[in-house]
Amino acid sequence: MYENNRLLAMVEGNTVPLGMQCFTADHTFLEVLGRTGFDFVMLDTEHCGTNPRALEDSIRAAIRRALEAGAQGLIVPMVKSAADLRKVLDAALFPPAGKRGICPAVRAADYSYRTFGQYAESNNANVLVIPLIEHPDAVESIDEICAVDEVRIITFGANDLAYAAGEGTQGISSPTVQAAYRRVRDAAKRHGVALMAGSVADPTATSCATTLDDGVRMFCIGLDVMGFRKLCEETVQALNTAVAGSTFFRPAAPESAFSDVR
Repeated sequence: MYENNRLLAMVEGNTVPLGMQCFTADHTFLEVLGRTGFDFVMLDTEHCGTNPRALEDSIRAAIRRALEAGAQGLIVPMVKSAADLRKVLDAALFPPAGKRGICPAVRAADYSYRTFGQYAESNNANVLVIPLIEHPDAVESIDEICAVDEVRIITFGANDLAYAAGEGTQGISSPTVQAAYRRVRDAAKRHGVALMAGSVADPTATSCATTLDDGVRMFCIGLDVMGFRKLCEETVQALNTAVAGSTFFRPAAPESAFSDVR
């Protein structure tokens, strides 16, 4: 009745999942992602104004039948230790694995008393809790984090880590952040945990192949708002270039937002 987690099955089956971080949670946009080959979306509620009460419709549009409007994973920012992660797991999993409150009156449980036990069992087996490693403390604790039984995927936040380490906007260009990334990557490999990463600004076949060779097994590529800005910049530039060779005029384009992004 309740389906297994498709992303986990893909990772375990040596298939590479592809997703995108989304700030807008626009239903039409999410459906386009699904129709063009994306396997999942990360609905960001940390950095955007998404109304948590509106997430049900967004999840329903994004993943439809498989999730029945119940997200099958949480990407958890600013995890610093296994103890931090345990608190999240307690909230995400039903007893005895966690401490989540029992309520059959939700869509993910089919609004059903009769099948709630099946839903709880499926939830505990399939919900992914994915730590976002973006703080120096998390890097120091990476082995204990990866050793938590429920951790099957982790991801790495280069930009927040750079700021936390006093490296400012250097992101993954920072030698400190690069060393931290290698440490996280190696720990994930030792513990049999899949690493999620990918280029945010300008993914190419070459960059994806390099990332895959580096040990990444799950890709979260791009960011909806910045992808739209890039399309807008390219559109303005195309028209301005055409107009420059004519008797007409165009206002100068604003400075690009992407010159220093990797």
